Amino acid sequence: MERSTPPQVLDEDDPDVDSADDSVAVDLVISPEDSLKLSSGGSRRIRRFKQEWLKKFWFLRYSPTLNEMWCHVCRQYTVPSSRTSAFIVGSKQFKIHTIKLHSQSNLHKKCLQLYKLRMHPEKTEEMCRNMTLLFNAAYHLAVEGRPFSDLRPLAELLKRCELKVVDQYLNDGDCQILLHHIARALKEDLAEKMRLSPFLSVIMDAQNDDLFSDMVAVYVQFISYEGSPNTEFLSLQRLGMPSVDGYLQALDRAFGVLGLRFQDMLVVGLGVDGTNISAGTRASLYVAVQKTFPWILCLPIMIHRPHLEVLDAISGKELSCLEDLETNLKQLLSFYRYSPRMMAELRSTAPTLSEETEFLGDIRAIRWIIGEPNVLNALIKDYLEVVAHLKEISSQTQRADTAAIALSLLQFLLDYQSVKLIYFLLDIIAVLSRLAFTFQGENHFLVSQVEAKIEDAILEIGQLVDFPGEYLQEFEENFRESFNGVALKNLRVAESKFQSIREKICNRSQGILSQRLDLHSRPFAKASRVLDLNTWPHSREDLQAYGEEEIQVILEHMESLPCRGVEARGNLLGEWKDLKADYFSMNGFKEVLVHVCRYRQRFPLLNRVLQAVRVLPGSTSCCDKGRASLQKMCKNNRSRLSLEQMNDLLTVAVNGPPIAHFDGKRALDSWFEEKSGSSRSLSAEVLSRRSAAEQKSVLHSVDVNTEFYPDV
Repeated sequence: MERSTPPQVLDEDDPDVDSADDSVAVDLVISPEDSLKLSSGGSRRIRRFKQEWLKKFWFLRYSPTLNEMWCHVCRQYTVPSSRTSAFIVGSKQFKIHTIKLHSQSNLHKKCLQLYKLRMHPEKTEEMCRNMTLLFNAAYHLAVEGRPFSDLRPLAELLKRCELKVVDQYLNDGDCQILLHHIARALKEDLAEKMRLSPFLSVIMDAQNDDLFSDMVAVYVQFISYEGSPNTEFLSLQRLGMPSVDGYLQALDRAFGVLGLRFQDMLVVGLGVDGTNISAGTRASLYVAVQKTFPWILCLPIMIHRPHLEVLDAISGKELSCLEDLETNLKQLLSFYRYSPRMMAELRSTAPTLSEETEFLGDIRAIRWIIGEPNVLNALIKDYLEVVAHLKEISSQTQRADTAAIALSLLQFLLDYQSVKLIYFLLDIIAVLSRLAFTFQGENHFLVSQVEAKIEDAILEIGQLVDFPGEYLQEFEENFRESFNGVALKNLRVAESKFQSIREKICNRSQGILSQRLDLHSRPFAKASRVLDLNTWPHSREDLQAYGEEEIQVILEHMESLPCRGVEARGNLLGEWKDLKADYFSMNGFKEVLVHVCRYRQRFPLLNRVLQAVRVLPGSTSCCDKGRASLQKMCKNNRSRLSLEQMNDLLTVAVNGPPIAHFDGKRALDSWFEEKSGSSRSLSAEVLSRRSAAEQKSVLHSVDVNTEFYPDV
């Protein structure tokens, strides 16, 4: 506020006029402090901010609430030593002369240079080289699941290695932008791969973590340029509702991320898993999909720990012993975990169990303790030591409360049924874990091999009803009149009930696995076994008629595709006979898939069939990688990531190449385009590549009289 002057009339057209004398207007902004000064000072002039200054000085910002103006450029790019400047903190000196003086100051000129370099960087060779280092650093952070804030210390490390980086792009927001452009390039590649693949399959992973219980991760499997099946991450979507419609909507949105439509792509396979989706919802989803797309095969896949789903399904009133065992085991571990003194004693007496207990973290947050085989194995290993320790504590009169709890836990560990049930559950978990590992390996199995392994697991669980598994047999060998010298209680009652419990657990587990086998898809899955050379008979006579019925089943399904062939039946059978003739006449015939791909000119129809079979879900290793990346990125207080940021990070972590093979040139070009204002959205770029014919629905544009083999 300037010193008091008598009222005067000012020319509004004068460029040096600042607040003018129109301060008595209706929209006058007067603070209480100014009002007090006005009442005591008489005819003092109140200066106010004029909106036209915002147009005249592009760097100027004003807040009516705070009644302050500041320089947007200097506030963002100034050095810490100049943070006390009025045009950075906020100024109420509403005079145009003050604004002009600031615009000519050295501080503003330096900040303006940084602003121009940042907002409109010059694409020089040196700038590209320095920015490439930042892109590599950001890519490394995404792959390792490290936070955005690590970009600055990583850049400082690069400087220590005498590498030059651009200092203007080192904050968290800059790291997010760099990763967005990297993910954008990878998404463009994925869209192109999906467009060129003759067939696609989709895997939906319903997350089971509390953080992501309302999300579903969508993966797509396609045939690569080399002819092998590949799986990549498509999108992470929130479920609007945990129902069939919710999953279908999430699937549509996932394809829409790339500017594609699910109904326009020739999807031939679908697999859904995750402990957050029930068997009933999965079956209803398959029915809904096949009602619209009858050629889609719904196949069994296992992404993560299927025994947890089994425990969810079989626990209840008829098997209340499972929940009782879970409660007692949680109480036992909590007794040690939440007491530093007890934990120290457990560490010295039962090191294996103490290690597993510490690894679990919050015991109360674990879904099923009896579903943790490492914990059960540790309890078995340290059983005698834990029993001895609880006996010692229960006899200590000076620790009455602790002694009472220890006595209750001791009764649990001395119960015959509880101990024997632990051993039996380990046998069930071992069967289901081996089945899950089949899917989680890098090897891609044929759909017939997948179904065969599930049927083997069902049979193996059925055998556990009458014959003890590896763990239960160990219990029976160690138990005579006592268990390793420990007298167990309730033997007669528990033994009569245990066989009934055993049968119920096995029968229900078999039923849950059987529900994964879709009746509509099983004929094709079983027929595809003829494409596995290990199933071929060794006799020439037996081989002559081998597989013809299965080929007919496969052909009938292929003819149901939108790109079916009408007169291909005889041609496919002829190619099948020629393939069997090659088996005996040609050296080096070691695998059907490799042979047909090598001689695809001779076997165009069989090659098409094999492409459809190989693209069906047979491995979930990519899904495991996605889950691990999602868990890693959301640690260290990073749960506030937006859905778009999580999608970018997962795209880079799952679909990106190893850091040694990463090329950030396209991402760098996209970044420069955005800075110049010529960038377009991903969907627009993807759609611009597609011709008018490609943008039409594949399901309605294919000529039904065309044969279903590619031009090779």
